[in-house]
Amino acid sequence: MITYMQDIKGYGQGLLRFLLCAALFTFHFSLFTSHFSLLTCAAQPALSLEAAIRQAQDSTIIAFQSQHEYDYYQLHYDEFTALRKPQLTLHAAPYYQKLISDPTRDYVYIRNFDNFSTAASVRLTQKMLNWGGEAYVGTQAIWTEYFSSDKNSNLVRQFVAAPLLVGYRQTLLGYNPYRWEKVVEDQRLKAARQQHQYDMNTIAEEVTRRFFRLVCAQGQVDMYRRNLQTADTLLTIAREKASIAMVTLAELRSLKLQRINAANALSMARTAETEARTRLASYLRMSDDSLSGTMSLLFPQEPKTISLTAADAIDLALANSPVYQHQIAVLTESRQQEQKAQKEKGLNASLDVNVGMQQVDDVIGRAYRDQRLYALGAVTLSVPLMDHGAAKSRHAAAQAWVEREESALDEAERTLREDVVSTLHNINTYRLLLERTNEAVSMADEVFELNAENYANGLCDINTYTLAQNRRDEAYNQYLSALEKYWTTYYHLLTLTGTN
Repeated sequence: MITYMQDIKGYGQGLLRFLLCAALFTFHFSLFTSHFSLLTCAAQPALSLEAAIRQAQDSTIIAFQSQHEYDYYQLHYDEFTALRKPQLTLHAAPYYQKLISDPTRDYVYIRNFDNFSTAASVRLTQKMLNWGGEAYVGTQAIWTEYFSSDKNSNLVRQFVAAPLLVGYRQTLLGYNPYRWEKVVEDQRLKAARQQHQYDMNTIAEEVTRRFFRLVCAQGQVDMYRRNLQTADTLLTIAREKASIAMVTLAELRSLKLQRINAANALSMARTAETEARTRLASYLRMSDDSLSGTMSLLFPQEPKTISLTAADAIDLALANSPVYQHQIAVLTESRQQEQKAQKEKGLNASLDVNVGMQQVDDVIGRAYRDQRLYALGAVTLSVPLMDHGAAKSRHAAAQAWVEREESALDEAERTLREDVVSTLHNINTYRLLLERTNEAVSMADEVFELNAENYANGLCDINTYTLAQNRRDEAYNQYLSALEKYWTTYYHLLTLTGTN
């Protein structure tokens, strides 16, 4: 009878060992396939990282705002360029004056007339970009008429005709605002262009962050789902063993606790996956149904090769940083104000000269005949003899602001250099970490398989088996974390350097 019971016990132990090994083998195989299913899932609908980035750059509100902002600066630059070309303008200025005077005064003729005049001119102007002034050529006519309330008074009418006039004016001699404006506007347009590209790369960076957050969440759901399946299998086997006194009560309760923990971990992982999917779908302006849980996420299988040196990356970042380029434009504008204040501190001279033909008559036809040559010149000099140091203080304030903007440019360059060097260091670190964690996952799978086999053969206890499982889970989580950090850092480097 004792021999018979020993045969049954041995047979049951062998059967349970077989079931346990089969379950663990199935689990190990599913883990192996799931590790590579992050990269290739051809049977399911797939969303690649590149497609997600393109969709975000075409549909997000930030992309629309960035495009409109760039269009604004481009159109503003087009306006600036157009105003530097010849301008043809018609000016017309009607003018009416009613004089009310004291009847007791001797100037009786003043109160007897109201004055109405109209001046019209057509001028072709051109900014002299090398000098800082403006040249003009045009024609002008003025009609002046005096109305009297006295019917016996004669109506006075006068026409001033200037069929041709040529002139030049400059507000401040020795100062050329057009040259400064060209440098500033070119720099602002370049900064706007870089800002638009930076915004597009920032969108790609944010999509990558949300994309891999969902990748990691899906990976953790798969891992905890397999853990729950294994926990169910082990608990079922342990209960069968307990019926024939092959498992202690402590070991059985440990397996029950392990099953509860696995179920709780799976529930939290599913919540994190739902949140990550919602955040990605919202950013891509997609519905949650279109980005379903069965959709696989595709990304490059191998890390990108970075061939940039630190010096090259810094040069690219300085050339493509909108903050740095905008600061250069601000510094240039402050230097313009400093030079203007310096010129205004001493002798201020302005010039307005013109020559032409002109005639005055009470008949418009005769006003255009018998033209006379005239030349007008005005040079205005202004010297601040006593301004209580206002001009000097204005120049000193402009100098201080230039120094402030120079230090701001140096700080922007320092911050950018620091970011580039740190990003390059991190991307190389995360690349090595990704390779090591990938290797650690394979090693952890082998260790877990050996401990699972030993546990099935009764060569180790439940604590050793649980420790191997925890190490395998930790290795897989580290792999997912390294995967996310590498790709987000990679796209941040693209944002800094402006490369694709």
